Amino acid sequence: ALEQIVRAMLAPGATSASMSARPSPIRRVTVPRRRVHGARRPASMDPDKPARRKNVARVPRATGDDGEDARGAGEEEITAAEAARRADAAINVKKRGGARRADSTDAVATFLTRRFGIAGGLAWLGVLTFGVVSEQLKTRREVREARENTKDVADAKEVTTASGLRYTDLRVGGGEIPRNGYLLAANLVATIDGTGDVVLDTRRTNRQVIFTFGKPQGPFTRGVMEAVGGMRQGGRRIVVVPPGLGFGDEGVRLQDGTVPAGATVRYDLELTRVSVPPS
Repeated sequence: ALEQIVRAMLAPGATSASMSARPSPIRRVTVPRRRVHGARRPASMDPDKPARRKNVARVPRATGDDGEDARGAGEEEITAAEAARRADAAINVKKRGGARRADSTDAVATFLTRRFGIAGGLAWLGVLTFGVVSEQLKTRREVREARENTKDVADAKEVTTASGLRYTDLRVGGGEIPRNGYLLAANLVATIDGTGDVVLDTRRTNRQVIFTFGKPQGPFTRGVMEAVGGMRQGGRRIVVVPPGLGFGDEGVRLQDGTVPAGATVRYDLELTRVSVPPS
């Protein structure tokens, strides 16, 4: 077609009018676009995949108690706000399940760090360090004073209380006085009065007994608690507990032997530690 037009223009006697009178052989041809190999089709042109919406996340569907999908297999689309809400709910459930909650120390450290930066956090760390060191120094001072003020009794005499408890001080302690709820550590040798049978000996095993003052338990009967109430840390006394303040008419099995029913028990009791229970 192009060749015919050129010939018509070059032909002798050809005018612009004659050229314009002839119909133009030029036609508009639409060439189909070819897809480049390896190119990715836009999401809007892919009929198999729906277009992803903004601010939408795809997460696995929730499963039931039996482990199977409660709403069918696959994923679901949720908004960013819904994802944040589900994350907060999961954290709350974990906390209710026994995870450690932030205590006052963590809260103060977080506030100072956010308000004053790393300097605030370091300042709070210094305060905590000072508290720990001062508590350790206080404990060492109390132990030293208890050791210095503890004195052996040269002329020991037996004392009988109104309840029928008998005790003899071998060493008067110089430390802390026991109070209800305090944690106490003691070396204890318990024997049956009259026969001398050993039913408990912590010195032999080198394992002291830890107990809470004011709560009779195990070998620490009401009579033992009454005797310990008049002692100080570092003290040692011989305590004779009648059946009415001890195990009564029922026999009991202790670590190294059995206490017969209605037996009187003699204790060699040494109070080695008196401390405030941890809060």
